[in-house]
Amino acid sequence: MTTGIGAIVLAAAFLFAGPPARAQAPAAGAAGEPVLELAVMETPVLTTLDDILSGRAQPGFTPVLTPGFPFTAREGHVLWVRIRTELPADGRQWRLGVVRVPLDQLRLRVHPPGEVVARDGFFRRTSERAPWPATFELPLPEGTSGRTELYLELEGQVMGGLHVRLREADAARAENASARFWFRVTYLLFLLVAVLSLVRHAEDARAGALSVGGAAFCAWLACLGINGHLYSLPEVALLSGLGAIVPQALFLLGAGPVVLATRHYSGLSKSAPQLVGWMRGLGWVLVAGALFALTLPAATATTLQWVAWFSYPVALVACLFMLVLDSRSTRWAPLLTLLAMGGAVLVRVLADHQVLAANWWTLHGWQLLLAALMAQYLGLPWARARLQRWAIRRRATPPEPSTEEKITAAREKLIKSLQHGLEHADDDDVSWIAYRRLLDGLKAVLPQDSSAVVGEHADGEELLQVEPKAAEPRYRDLLRDRTTLLRNLSKLKAPQQVGMDFDGPEGPLEKVQLAVIPLPIPKPGWGALLVERPDGVIYSDSELALCAEFAAVAVVAGEEASGTVSAQRQAETDPGTGVFREEPLRERLQQLMDIARLKQTPFCLLYVVVDQLPSLREAGGEVAAVAAMRPVATMLREEMSHGDLIGRSGPEGFMVLAPGKKLLQAREYADRLREAVSHMVVDPRIAPMLSISVGIAQAGPDERNVPGLVERAANAARVASKNGGNQIFS
Repeated sequence: MTTGIGAIVLAAAFLFAGPPARAQAPAAGAAGEPVLELAVMETPVLTTLDDILSGRAQPGFTPVLTPGFPFTAREGHVLWVRIRTELPADGRQWRLGVVRVPLDQLRLRVHPPGEVVARDGFFRRTSERAPWPATFELPLPEGTSGRTELYLELEGQVMGGLHVRLREADAARAENASARFWFRVTYLLFLLVAVLSLVRHAEDARAGALSVGGAAFCAWLACLGINGHLYSLPEVALLSGLGAIVPQALFLLGAGPVVLATRHYSGLSKSAPQLVGWMRGLGWVLVAGALFALTLPAATATTLQWVAWFSYPVALVACLFMLVLDSRSTRWAPLLTLLAMGGAVLVRVLADHQVLAANWWTLHGWQLLLAALMAQYLGLPWARARLQRWAIRRRATPPEPSTEEKITAAREKLIKSLQHGLEHADDDDVSWIAYRRLLDGLKAVLPQDSSAVVGEHADGEELLQVEPKAAEPRYRDLLRDRTTLLRNLSKLKAPQQVGMDFDGPEGPLEKVQLAVIPLPIPKPGWGALLVERPDGVIYSDSELALCAEFAAVAVVAGEEASGTVSAQRQAETDPGTGVFREEPLRERLQQLMDIARLKQTPFCLLYVVVDQLPSLREAGGEVAAVAAMRPVATMLREEMSHGDLIGRSGPEGFMVLAPGKKLLQAREYADRLREAVSHMVVDPRIAPMLSISVGIAQAGPDERNVPGLVERAANAARVASKNGGNQIFS
């Protein structure tokens, strides 16, 4: 057991660590990064760079042989890091990246002249466009090249590892984007567990879900605090005056609730009831210590950091001990996750001491494992309870229905599924849906190995639907070799059954029994329903009649739906342009606005005006106007996003309904439509060129007023047209 645990910890360390950090100086970073020569010294707060360079500040710089070093920042002192490097003269913008630790101030100077060129701090509010950074980013002045000497000043009260890298600006942005993605995943997992714990508590108040949700929320605060992301929230930014006390106290706050959550998850009250009081006391002592730490003076930040780092191993050991006492199989996933998290914390320490390379996984990977642990504490018992309830319901299933009852139920289900599936289907999809419902309906009542609808439409298009999908290659081989036979059987009008070999590319396969039910496909097309069984398992007359009945129901439903869809589409379509008429479009606009309001999703309306329409209508009347609008409508339909709708807005132009798009996305969308129309080839008999002006209006979160939304979009389109046309306005 000890050997296995050691192997797991080493595997976790190897997983998060990546390659070891190089100990020789100068140390090179990733490909394309300049080589850095580091040196460090500590001075009183009021020491200037001139004092250091002149030698008045002693004892001078000490060279560092690694890409960083562990450090302790003390009150009243400044750590100076000298960075020497050679930058290429290629015009690139460089940034000095420093992994975030709770430092009050970071100032970067370039010598000469020694002025501050960039500054940052742990307690400053981060940019709203780039939240959750993993590093302090200190840009160098533009045009910096050649032999460069930088001086980095560090002030604060904290212990940690300093990791310094000089990167090109684009590479820095890409790495920060990747870090933000993983921070977002980690934080979202914590919050998801916290929210779902309320749902779980509502289902079963005895499940201890609230303790897991509280632990997930406190762990979220701990990670926000120690990563410096808490100060992105304006309400919390006021705490920045407390210095490093807040992140260390919040970091300590994450330990106690994990112990309390593990006590519930491990079933300690059953496995070791005598330890329940001790573990509960340990958890609440850690919580009380974290809350008391918020009242401590800033001078105790370093001591508090030692206490926080000591508390996590204690909490980890306590959690492992409780899980080991649990005899259920569900203990293994969180047990291994805890061991991996312990290995990840060890990896963080080794990275801070330059033993392992510093990256997001070595520095912050333990946070993602902690989030995964919270998800397991909530999800595994929940899933186990659901499975138990499912097993109970399964044992209480009603008796097996008779064959007649199955057929009746399948017939009713087929009819309902056909009605529902074909109600709003497009004309092109009607036959596909009808035949798919037919295959699904037969599968429930007729013993079979597979079934398929095969044939050829009147226009020569292939007809092939197979259930299950894995049998499709065999039916394609059958059509290739036996098309003439199947076509002749489909002309007999009555159901048949034949023994037939499925010939594959390597020769004949085993013989099967096929039921062939003709389908009424308009000539010169043909079609048949095929049902496969093993050789010798014949079909009774009642089974063949059942297949024919189901096929007839599907065909009749498809024909009726096709006629209904065609009539409805003709009634709703503008004959001049081929898009929706104004009234049907407004009905769909009301429906989409209601859906967007109920689901709280964005919705935008694009009002499209053809700029040349007034002059064309004046010169050639309505005929010329429609002739100009027809190619515009065709181009808009081709360029529209899937799911959007277009129709007439009246005599002026068109409206495009764009559900799911915010205003900025709608502007980009409208600009794409405008570009497509302005570049399309126009019949010179219509006009030399055509262009459109687009007005955009976004529906409010509770908006119900369709005429008001249309009026706003129309006014915006008129403004765009009056301003010269061929533009958008919102």
